[in-house]
Amino acid sequence: MRKRDEIKQVFEKYITALEEFAPERLRELTTEEVKGHFSNVGETSGQDELIQALTWTGMKMNVSRRQIVNFVVRTDGERAQQSAYEMVLMGYDNGSFLFPFEYGGKYVNSYVHTEEGWKICEIRYDMDWEKGNTYFAKDWKFIDYKIFAGHRPMISSEYDSPWAVIPENDEELSDEEQIQENMFKYSFGLDNCDWTLHKDSYTDDIVFYSGDSVMEAGARNLINNFKNTSHKEPALEHAIKIVDIQVNGDEAILIGYRIEPHRLGSKNLNRDTLHQNFYSARYRNKLKKIEGKWKMYEIHYKAGVFFETSREKKHYVDEF
Repeated sequence: MRKRDEIKQVFEKYITALEEFAPERLRELTTEEVKGHFSNVGETSGQDELIQALTWTGMKMNVSRRQIVNFVVRTDGERAQQSAYEMVLMGYDNGSFLFPFEYGGKYVNSYVHTEEGWKICEIRYDMDWEKGNTYFAKDWKFIDYKIFAGHRPMISSEYDSPWAVIPENDEELSDEEQIQENMFKYSFGLDNCDWTLHKDSYTDDIVFYSGDSVMEAGARNLINNFKNTSHKEPALEHAIKIVDIQVNGDEAILIGYRIEPHRLGSKNLNRDTLHQNFYSARYRNKLKKIEGKWKMYEIHYKAGVFFETSREKKHYVDEF
């Protein structure tokens, strides 16, 4: 099994432990001296503090679902750096009404390889948004909408991103995996205001289409547009479900759905829609391989809320 697949399993076990309110399981997944940096529950040092901080202290919930998107991992020998976005839905269903609490955020985790396999040695987490009954987690630190990131950022992309920590990945990726990672580089750079990283995902002559109209043409204009957007709200989160990747020689098309559970417009989360996955936009992006690297040269973004119904319990949402 490739290192990236082993690490993907470790992170899923981490997410499952939180989803099932069983943080004690993290002892098997982390080093004894693991460090934690969480915008919502604070700083931790060692397994005991980590488990205590991640123990749910609110009322008992009978609804719990966590989904992983934008997963990236880069490896170099016995170390690895991994990022991902997480979408969380918790709540209490009293048989006639659903009382939901939702939130989402970004992870950056550092790993070391041990005799027992890959283990997490450092965790960084920034909450990006919350929705619903936040009183369920009244002891957490929530977002201050007046400041960048909504809190003191735990993640600094220029220092912590997988691309910054491990510039050269030591495992070969397929074209599809490279294209997927390129899309997530676009999101991670944009959402963390790391404009150098963000720009590396597309060509200088990039054209961004909003519906049938050109919103911006050229990297300079697109970056300035996104800089303006980043000033309008504390945190951006471009979480994307990859639906399909089509490779034809040195050209490719990526199809993706944007996930924004906190921006559903007229749609409502309730008992009847609990198994519906909501999306706020569709991507159809064109890429080409330039000197061995895939880059986007057209981004087609069509906004509009839609949903899929699924009762499948699945943490990694990508279909590709």
